[in-house]
Amino acid sequence: MVIRTALEHGVVALQPEDLRVDGAVRMRQDVLRRGFVEWRSVIARDLPKNSPEEVMVERKLFAKGVVGLIPLTGNLSVLVQPRFPASVTHMVSVCEWPTIALDLVRHYLEAPGAAEEWMLDRLVADFIASVRGLLSQGLMREYGQHEAVTSAPKGRILMGRTMRQQASRGIDYQVNISFFGKTETTPPNQALRAAVQWSLDWLDGRLYGSHDKETLRVIKATRREAIRHLHALRFIEGDPERRFMTDPYVQGLREIPEARSEYRRTLRLAVALLERRGFTLEGGEGSLGLSSLILSTDDLFEEYVRRRLRHYVSGLEVLDGNALNPVRKLFEKDKVPAELAVVESLQPGPNKVQPDILVENDGKTLLVADVKYQAVSNGHADRHAIEQVVTYAERLNCTEVMTVHPCVLDQPPGLVLSGRIGSVRVWQYRVSLAEDPDAGMKEMARAVENLCRLEKSAE
Repeated sequence: MVIRTALEHGVVALQPEDLRVDGAVRMRQDVLRRGFVEWRSVIARDLPKNSPEEVMVERKLFAKGVVGLIPLTGNLSVLVQPRFPASVTHMVSVCEWPTIALDLVRHYLEAPGAAEEWMLDRLVADFIASVRGLLSQGLMREYGQHEAVTSAPKGRILMGRTMRQQASRGIDYQVNISFFGKTETTPPNQALRAAVQWSLDWLDGRLYGSHDKETLRVIKATRREAIRHLHALRFIEGDPERRFMTDPYVQGLREIPEARSEYRRTLRLAVALLERRGFTLEGGEGSLGLSSLILSTDDLFEEYVRRRLRHYVSGLEVLDGNALNPVRKLFEKDKVPAELAVVESLQPGPNKVQPDILVENDGKTLLVADVKYQAVSNGHADRHAIEQVVTYAERLNCTEVMTVHPCVLDQPPGLVLSGRIGSVRVWQYRVSLAEDPDAGMKEMARAVENLCRLEKSAE
């Protein structure tokens, strides 16, 4: 498979041989429908105004606001990486954020420490699905020497042992034998059986959690499949002491035969489950093959900032402006002055006040904040973002507003004063998401508390 790279909202570095254009381009429709990528017309910049000269217009493929390995065609994928240095795995763990799993295997790096709950959910789902393919390919068996007591002998009769253990007790219808034969009780299969049993126990526990209908349906379907797998592995003897974990095949020190290639990925997942290993969404190629996980970084960054402020800010209420109850309309109903003639007096309509974050105290809005997963390059935030948040502030009788942005390289994090628009003071906060993002969010929480104190003292 050919893998090209791109940054979020950046151009995909395609080569001429990647996509054969013959009047149209064939791509996976689910990728286009979900808006992971889009085609745009691009022309040269800094063109003279009103110039009659002809210019070249190119069609280029752009990644949208997602990160992950995205399949474009059967043998071509694009790895979209974060535009800003960020601990994506940590933010997903904090927010318990849902990921979209595509039918494409990406090999992730294993991470130190115990796996988070959402990681175990993903590992269990992928492991159970991979066991399905393994069973269709066939179990790995080994020839080995076996001993048994039987009335239908085969192989070699152990005369001395038969005389001591059978004939001496008057048993004349059984003999001790030794024979060579195939067995399914091998360390790799024991690891699979133990991991399937662990996955079933995990799914049993998840049944009693609070889930929506679709999540509960998926858990039940995965659990039923795990039961079928456990039945298929019923002839494999268990090993409570888990001595199979030292086997070279299980440890990945010995190459799995090509005829049983499905074991390669499935065993890595089994070991990760049995040892509760986590994985990281950042970094390059690893050894843990999972379904490619796609994340919407715009929404993830907004949710992370909101949750961390709610956790770290003390004495104040941090609200999600997108889910206010009751709803706050953007327009208020007003009367037409008697001396004016108007064509129509409109109703407030469906437009709502929906800032990403509201900080309030006793019902009074002290700060309106909007989270933008965009860099601040020229000092001020995007004008549209400023106009939006100032409009919300006017409607909510608030005089302090803030736009929140991730830091770019070599940019100091912290609070920045943009200026004043009428009675509204405009701030921006730059959050460092690299290394220890929680430490940066604690500093932001202190800055928010100090701003809200200014608002309260002004009253």
